[in-house]
Amino acid sequence: MTNEIQGTYAQVHPKLDDPVGRQGQIGMITYADLERDDVYINFEKGQQALYSSNALLVMRKSNEIYRDTISKVSELSTADFKMLLEISMKMQSSNLQEHRAALEMSLTNETTRQFSQISLQERLGVTNNYQLEQEQVHTRGR
Repeated sequence: MTNEIQGTYAQVHPKLDDPVGRQGQIGMITYADLERDDVYINFEKGQQALYSSNALLVMRKSNEIYRDTISKVSELSTADFKMLLEISMKMQSSNLQEHRAALEMSLTNETTRQFSQISLQERLGVTNNYQLEQEQVHTRGR
């Protein structure tokens, strides 16, 4: 599953209290150790940072974006509807630059973000086993 997400563009959650100040920025996943919930992101100019999967937002699958856009068309403005259809089309491409463009477009407003992005943790169905193990260690004994 780690290889599946390498090379994927991700956004650092805009509301994250990020010590390296990258909240809201886009980078590419270069390595992930899902057992430890460590995800490395490479930003422009070769800068790299480490995040947990719940601190990163990635694009939903094209068919999911399309399905939800069509089923909730009455709740969307015309501009958001058109934007979401274009985002869905860009996500169908095998070109990574199109995926980055779709991610950038998803940042237009909160509606497009909610329809087109998902946390990496949710997308992968990751439970932080390392954290659970650590909690169990601390609750044992005495």
